[in-house]
Amino acid sequence: MRITVVICAYTERRWPDLVAAVESVAAQTVPVDQVLLVIDHNPSLAARAAAEIGGVSVLANENRRGLSGARNTALAHATGDIVVFLDDDASAASPDWLDLLLAPYSDPSVAAVGGAATPLWPDERPATLPAGSERGELDWVVGCTYTGQPVQLAEVRNLMGCNMSFRRTVFAAVGGFTEDMGRVGTVPVGCEETELCIRLRQHDPSARIVFEPRALVRHRVSPDRLSWSYLRRRSWGEGISKAAVSRLVGAGDALSTERAYTTRIIPAAFFRELLRLHVAGALALVVSVLFAAAGYARGKLTRANRELGPVSVGEWDRSAEDPPRFPYPARVLVRDRLTVLGEVTVAAGAEPDGLWDRPATEDERFATPSVTVVVPSAGRPELAARCVRSLLATGYPQLEIIVVDNRPEVPALRRLAASDDRIRYVPEPVRGLSNARNRGAAEASGEIIAFTDDDAVVDRLWLDRLVAEFADPAVDCVTGLVLPYALETPAQQWFEQWGGFGKGFRRTRFDARGASGSDDIRTGPLYPFAAGLFGSGNSMAWRAMSYRELGGCDPLLGAGSSTKSGEDLELFIRLLRTGGVLVYTLMPLCGTNIAAVWTTSSARCGATAPVCCRCSPCMWAVVPPSCSPWLAACPAASGTSCPTTRRGSVAVARISRPNCPKRSFAA
Repeated sequence: MRITVVICAYTERRWPDLVAAVESVAAQTVPVDQVLLVIDHNPSLAARAAAEIGGVSVLANENRRGLSGARNTALAHATGDIVVFLDDDASAASPDWLDLLLAPYSDPSVAAVGGAATPLWPDERPATLPAGSERGELDWVVGCTYTGQPVQLAEVRNLMGCNMSFRRTVFAAVGGFTEDMGRVGTVPVGCEETELCIRLRQHDPSARIVFEPRALVRHRVSPDRLSWSYLRRRSWGEGISKAAVSRLVGAGDALSTERAYTTRIIPAAFFRELLRLHVAGALALVVSVLFAAAGYARGKLTRANRELGPVSVGEWDRSAEDPPRFPYPARVLVRDRLTVLGEVTVAAGAEPDGLWDRPATEDERFATPSVTVVVPSAGRPELAARCVRSLLATGYPQLEIIVVDNRPEVPALRRLAASDDRIRYVPEPVRGLSNARNRGAAEASGEIIAFTDDDAVVDRLWLDRLVAEFADPAVDCVTGLVLPYALETPAQQWFEQWGGFGKGFRRTRFDARGASGSDDIRTGPLYPFAAGLFGSGNSMAWRAMSYRELGGCDPLLGAGSSTKSGEDLELFIRLLRTGGVLVYTLMPLCGTNIAAVWTTSSARCGATAPVCCRCSPCMWAVVPPSCSPWLAACPAASGTSCPTTRRGSVAVARISRPNCPKRSFAA
């Protein structure tokens, strides 16, 4: 029986505990075949772990940020028959921990085994976590075994995440951890292991989940977890998480253990604390139960369209898969094999609409001209690596990927390029997205040049469907559907609610005369000056000759410049004004984290970044009033000849365009 041990980490603040956890695994009497250390989106921690911790395989989280995504990354690389999960701030209490944890697997019906966790206090047990013995009723707040759990080998509903194991075949049967649940950094929510265990039992009622309290780990409790505020937040988060689990698996299974806990264990502890005159302990019990109940009620009452609630993002191929269910309200892309049918909004726990009134079309791979995909990156090698992996997964036959390093001091991008002959590394020391894209286009050898961002993940059909539109020789540029990769934060949801990158699910052709192919498009009298009408630069492809003849993206626009954005829109407008043809197609799909990036880039002004388009020989910029400092900082601003005027709540500034040399392109 081969053994894989998984440890997930996200912060260097726990470095001593992380090292202790790895050393405790190495000291076990049972030999471990594979130790996987998964780092959750922290490149500096990953580099340090790879350099200083021996005997482990260091992996970067390949999925969404959070503990569930990190664990799923480990599952993709695990080779053991049994997969053991240990927290980065926990360590085995004795050398026989693993031996005790694995012993129940001698019974073939045992699918999962978990152990106990005892707290390592920074000083002494606090008043907020009362106890009548070694275990306290609220020790679950700090991730430890609590009063009411078995004291000898017994079957349980679910295991604790800091000390648990599963047969690897379990994940092949029921899938991995739900990434819409679980901790993200220090956010005190969880229950992803609870949902997995319940899902396992619902899939196979004969499967046994066993708790072995002798398989003990010591779990570090940091001082910040001893406060009243943490007790309230953790209890609230537990209620929210339990509501999410109940939406997935039903309230009966989700709350079976909690009913006995709140009706027997908590009342007995409350009266014990009162008899001892421990008012703080009695109050802590009441506070925890009340906040957990309030969190549960809040989670159950969350409406599907609630603006700030967590929103799942998913995809469903109705031709081959059963309808998925999500613990939160969800946005689901519905497709039928190669046909993208549309996106539907789904209530928590409900099945998505199959859009059965929309027929699927049979498509086949068209001609495959050579394609170069340009991926600019500035200091984000992990995101760039994820993007490149998705590009390679398209299987496009004549593919070249150029990773343009706009911050050439990052060595990880050089290593990425060396990993595959189809990838080229090109440095561009002049900062700015436009400069990076233009440099990539200058180096490109493909007949078609496609562009995406380093924080995007492309669909397997992305290149096929973009290239298919170039079967029409009149087409110069093709843009594609862009959907959010995640909707985990308010900023991401606001971005999608008030615009986003998606331009609908109807193919539309644009030329100098207007738009055709979609009744949803309203061009208006200012056409083609319409921000966001044509698609976006993170999912676009050009005939190489057309891009070069236009001179590429304007270096005065785009990320890294004073204007922060608008380089793609200005290029689209320039194409149409010179008689070119642009097609927006819904077939390509490009998931992106850009809402989170947008939040970072606009934090300086506290509002949306300005969107600019060129109106030769000047540009017009529409900016929020709070961004007036941007005008003064812009090197192209001309306050004398083009004074700023105000129209309603926005400032409209005419900015003169100085002469700037065009970047030359190789033929």
